[in-house]
Amino acid sequence: MTGVLSLKEENLAEFKRRFEELSKEMIAPEMMMPQIDVDAELPFHDINNKFLNDLMKFAPFGPENDNPIFVTRNVEDYGTSKLVGKGNIHLKLEMIDQTSAAPVNGIAFRQHEAYSMVKNGRPFDICYTLEENVHNGKTNIQLYIKDIDVNQ
Repeated sequence: MTGVLSLKEENLAEFKRRFEELSKEMIAPEMMMPQIDVDAELPFHDINNKFLNDLMKFAPFGPENDNPIFVTRNVEDYGTSKLVGKGNIHLKLEMIDQTSAAPVNGIAFRQHEAYSMVKNGRPFDICYTLEENVHNGKTNIQLYIKDIDVNQ
């Protein structure tokens, strides 16, 4: 049998007060920060069709088989990143890192607030999943960016 909590209605306000008090004591502010569990650090030179094809052998991804999340550090804007979509709320990126010979494409949905940070010329870190993008009959690898962290 699962536990059942019951209390008299006149005790509800006191229960809420004590619960909030206890929560403030036991939950540190850093525990309230969202976190992304990264599976591996991946330099851009390792991202290629063979790697993506090998990765897709683990598909389908879903609740019991999460799509791997990668991080690449010290990424720089290639100079052509821009805001896209209705209301310019998405960030379309072209990026390089110290290992890349060519820019890598990425999309950061609903992350328009990161645009000025990306365009300021300072390196940043990204975490992402890899996907195959088909546009105008052309297929390429695209990073589906989960988060952008500008290096201080």
